Amino acid sequence: MLLQFSLLVLSRTTNSFQAAAGQRSYRAIATKLQTMATSTEVLSPPVARREEDRSVFAGVAPEGWDPKMPRQSNDSTEKLLDPPVAVPDPYGWLRDDKRTKKEVLDHLKAETSLHRAPRANFGITLEPSRDFHTRHTVGLPRRPNRFDIDWDGTKESPILPGEETYLDVNKLAEGKDYCSVGGVKVSPSKKLIAYAADFSGDEIYQLRVKNLETGEDVALKETGSDKLLEIDSVMWGKDDDELFFTTNDEQHRPCRMYQRKNWQSDEPTDRLLAEELDDLFWCSMYKSIDE
Repeated sequence: MLLQFSLLVLSRTTNSFQAAAGQRSYRAIATKLQTMATSTEVLSPPVARREEDRSVFAGVAPEGWDPKMPRQSNDSTEKLLDPPVAVPDPYGWLRDDKRTKKEVLDHLKAETSLHRAPRANFGITLEPSRDFHTRHTVGLPRRPNRFDIDWDGTKESPILPGEETYLDVNKLAEGKDYCSVGGVKVSPSKKLIAYAADFSGDEIYQLRVKNLETGEDVALKETGSDKLLEIDSVMWGKDDDELFFTTNDEQHRPCRMYQRKNWQSDEPTDRLLAEELDDLFWCSMYKSIDE
């Protein structure tokens, strides 16, 4: 199982390791990651005991029920089950509204300790080296394949030597009332990025492509139209000339997947690859391991 930190790998959510790291140096983080990755101790989660004979009753009040405790709302017109039905509740003992039961508190402390333990102790393999990473405060920078330098934690200073910001969301948002970026994908040549941007706050994302060498940033349009292309997600194909994207229906449900070839030309071609017509389902896409 591969654990990918959003700091190191592009992901739809741009949570930054900076929030957890604070002012700590990235050398310290690297050391911690290496320690986590080489740890051999395997931890097991605490197991709460079960009370197999414990149950709660659904329906009318069972015998001996406190009449001050209502069984349903006063304005409900539904009939309650009569006689009431016993529903197994083996973990009901964990409820402790006053937070005073020692057994419950001990169990919660054990879960907290497990949560704070290094993830490598769960048998998870770390892969802490990638060409790109995200930084929440400045946008989406890329960096050399190194992890051995101190960083003062400020948004103005680079994290590593040679770092360059390839998508500065703060600049992108200048002059706009709203700006949200998602689904950033780097092209096979690493010379382009495709991303989705919402400038309205209505969760309507337009597909944009930025040239990392020239800085040119263009919004793609629907074929044969001047209307901006609105998408849910985007993925590069086998080369820089091919894009895949999904679009939404009127309820913002991702339901169609397209392939666009020659997106840079004046007359690109779109091909509908799949469409989910059932409103109870939605479609998504991802690349296989061999790309």
